[in-house]
Amino acid sequence: MSCSVHDMWELERKGIATATLCTTGFRNAGMKQASMLGIPGLPIVDIPFPFASLPPEAARARGAEAFAAIVAALTSSEAA
Repeated sequence: MSCSVHDMWELERKGIATATLCTTGFRNAGMKQASMLGIPGLPIVDIPFPFASLPPEAARARGAEAFAAIVAALTSSEAA
């Protein structure tokens, strides 16, 4: 999670809209790190755990399920 949040921080500093994807168990850690980096409003989209060990078809399905939340995070006026 920490690399993802830091990468999004770098992109946000350059004016590029971002959304961090994380499994539900790491959301709080991601929010704390974003706050420490000065972007407490960083959009974080939850995906169910586990993810990394899923077969490709199941991972694609999870991505499809998260698509609307990702678009909303990227286009929200409340984004970081």
